[in-house]
Amino acid sequence: MTDPKSRRVVGKYSAAAVVVSGMIGTGIFTTTGLMAEMGAGAGDIILAWLIGGVLALCGALCYGELGANMPESGGDYYYISRMIHPSLGFLSGWVSLIVGFSAPIAAAAMAMQIYLEAVISFWPLRSAAVITIFVLSLMHAYDLRFGIRVQMVLVILKAVLIVVFIVAAFFTVPRHDLIIWKEFNPEFWFTSSFAVILIFVAFAYSGWNAASYIGAEIRDAGKNLPGALILGTSVVTLLYVMLNFTYLSTVPVDQLAGVESVATVVGTSLWGATGGTVVSLFIAIGLVSTVSAMIIIGPRVYEAMAGDGLFPSSLARLNKHKVPSRAVGLQGVVAIFFALTSTFGGLLIYIGFTLNIFAALTVFSVFRMRRQHKSYIKVCRGYPVTPFIFLVFTLWMTVWSIHSQPVSALAGMGTLVSGYIIYLMLDKKKKDGSPANR
Repeated sequence: MTDPKSRRVVGKYSAAAVVVSGMIGTGIFTTTGLMAEMGAGAGDIILAWLIGGVLALCGALCYGELGANMPESGGDYYYISRMIHPSLGFLSGWVSLIVGFSAPIAAAAMAMQIYLEAVISFWPLRSAAVITIFVLSLMHAYDLRFGIRVQMVLVILKAVLIVVFIVAAFFTVPRHDLIIWKEFNPEFWFTSSFAVILIFVAFAYSGWNAASYIGAEIRDAGKNLPGALILGTSVVTLLYVMLNFTYLSTVPVDQLAGVESVATVVGTSLWGATGGTVVSLFIAIGLVSTVSAMIIIGPRVYEAMAGDGLFPSSLARLNKHKVPSRAVGLQGVVAIFFALTSTFGGLLIYIGFTLNIFAALTVFSVFRMRRQHKSYIKVCRGYPVTPFIFLVFTLWMTVWSIHSQPVSALAGMGTLVSGYIIYLMLDKKKKDGSPANR
């Protein structure tokens, strides 16, 4: 039997690196143009990113408390199953496989290729995305220690490139152009369009809970897990606001409307065609760490579910390096399917809408934990206001996104219904005394 302590090889800063690399990815480099297309002014966009950062920090504090008291892998699945109900936990895990990790892996790999396509016009976007997913899945299916070392290098490189981009832009843009706060439109904040914009932002911030998925592999998880969540989320919030300030101070917001490769447009505006090419290459390199981080995190959910008898038991088996390699392989196959069949824009609302539901359920679990006096380590500062803020904004975004984007919301609901049907079938097998796995 595997010694649980032998798996705890990830320290606080390595876990924070997983959070940072999981967060900084597709959304920050693509969604600002979509926000502008929906009628947001520059000030409105900055406000949306600030709200997203506050909500991510509120969520990180809640997840930190759950993780400190239940330092196991599985994230949302593990917390919801133990604190609310196994059926909702299963749905969370089901959503993680399809929406939480596989679809975002595909979206990040596709975004990476979009930036490369801006440099090489004949770049094979879909096939290159598939190759990226395959190679990184193969690496992380082999050895976690090796994968984490590579991840640390990638996230440091990404952070350095982003800081260089921000600083270089700051010294290039005339100071008088940095005043964008006059472009606030308070009436816009109470529309369905602004709610959908916050869904885009929530997608860009998704990953703030990344360390909670590898709790069983973090040393001294009661202390290091919440620390990693809060540190990683704080760093990313700062970088996101600064990046958007750079975008919007460089190019008029109406010229960014509908643009997916925002950073390329900004780089071209600042430093010409060569600058745009260099920025595109840097962003593409940075997105490798995003794909890599999600490939590390997701399989730990399927492993936890397999251990509970809700996924095939083979997904819980560890290789000689203590990695659930079959779970990594399954996720890779699903992600490749999305990369081959989906459009980039169509994935964003579908992902953001569905993930918001389970993030809210997980945050609600903090109330249950406190009420049942099972919270021995208090991490959630500002309780109960902190989880309440998160839940209110999430509910508001979800209701308005259903109203504004019914097709994407319907796709998300279809995912939930299919997952619940599978849960009922598995639960019936258990009650009948039949093994759920073969």
